[in-house]
Amino acid sequence: MKSAELYQLLEKEILPECFAIMQSKGESYSGKEDKLGNFKRCASLAGVPVEKAWFIYFVKHFDSLSAYIREEYHDSEPIKGRIQDLINYLFLLIGILKEKNKL
Repeated sequence: MKSAELYQLLEKEILPECFAIMQSKGESYSGKEDKLGNFKRCASLAGVPVEKAWFIYFVKHFDSLSAYIREEYHDSEPIKGRIQDLINYLFLLIGILKEKNKL
């Protein structure tokens, strides 16, 4: 794939869909007030830093991608959605780190 094709795919399809997913799924997980609220609540309940709570959720999606690569993926959600979830979780990590003044 040529660079221009990849950039166009990312700009026109993948990233807009990522943002749409983040908006629709995100509010059901975190609420409207704090986009990172779900991670903070889970971290508080588990007595761990927010980054560790984030990592557990991230690994869940990474495990699905790993199963796909091993040809053992049997989920009803297409792998593209899992990849976009992983992208969104990285965006959320940026928010966590920025909020903690670690970026």
